[in-house]
Amino acid sequence: MSKRQDEAAYLESQADRLEEFIDFDNPRPGVFPKLKPSTSRVTLRMPSWLLDELKREANRRDVPYQSLLKVVLADWIKKQNAA
Repeated sequence: MSKRQDEAAYLESQADRLEEFIDFDNPRPGVFPKLKPSTSRVTLRMPSWLLDELKREANRRDVPYQSLLKVVLADWIKKQNAA
């Protein structure tokens, strides 16, 4: 039996035990007060024309420009690591 099959068999065998830990008749949302955000704030200065072009491209793709910038940077990093 593979590791994946072992894990699946174990999880299936434990499914009936969920009621020991979860009151399905009275569910409550989980609260994680010490959970830290996985993102960090940065300040980046760039020429106005570059920001305008970024916003124009983001608008063309119908995404927020900050999200497009993260995708572009992540792609660039991947290319650098592959080289």
